Amino acid sequence: MTMASRLIHTLAPLAAAILIASCALVSCVRDGAGRQPSADAAVTVKVARVGFDQDAGEHYVMLLDRRGARGLEIMIGPEEARSILFELNGVKPQRPLADDLLRAIVERTGVHVTRVEITSVRDATYHAAIQLDGQQRPIDSRPSDAIALALGVGAPIYVAARLMRPRAPAADAAPATVRAAGVTVQELTPDLAGYFAVAPNRGVLIADFAAVGAQSGLRRGDIVTAIDGRPIHTLDAFAHAAARAKSPLVLTVYRDGRALSITLAPTAAAAAAH
Repeated sequence: MTMASRLIHTLAPLAAAILIASCALVSCVRDGAGRQPSADAAVTVKVARVGFDQDAGEHYVMLLDRRGARGLEIMIGPEEARSILFELNGVKPQRPLADDLLRAIVERTGVHVTRVEITSVRDATYHAAIQLDGQQRPIDSRPSDAIALALGVGAPIYVAARLMRPRAPAADAAPATVRAAGVTVQELTPDLAGYFAVAPNRGVLIADFAAVGAQSGLRRGDIVTAIDGRPIHTLDAFAHAAARAKSPLVLTVYRDGRALSITLAPTAAAAAAH
């Protein structure tokens, strides 16, 4: 065997090993690149706020990702803002709104909303899609309608990643709340007060309550204006009045344009109008 043959015979396995390693490295790089999030990836979001932009003169809904680091603000109409706000606070109007009707139709057909997504923006108009189980093709929708429907049925909300923008985590803090006597109330912000057509300092908004409250006829969305006759304008006033009140607790609430007296006791049946 010549010197050249021996050299080739010796280096051939090494060359083959280098070739295999190179191919594996290229494959890994390609795979890694394929796993990078694309611009079209969807981000799970929550509704952080519904408000009114004084400068633009329009209502808006603010969506934030789970960390609150990125968000999307969409301008919407006043009726759509009210629908989303009511869904956020568990308020059921006397007559069904558009999203209530849409939810009822979906539920009657026996299908379920699996997700909604804000998919794109064209000519300064955002577009959304509603995905139903068992359906390959999503339904086109306005973002406001899709968001209200998702809140009503408990479906997740997504936004295309390319639409999200960096945002300070504390930019849209949730309304302050306080809990006393088994009742959770939240601050009646100017936005909420505007939708309920009351003054911002009219009272505090019922956000949640224990079984006693349900038995007594209390509803989410009721505005507490007094406890045992003592006027309530702030969260602190509610907490202090609840601590000093006699048992059973008597709340004066504002609902659907009228004042009601509700007694928070296990034996109480329902609210009685003044």
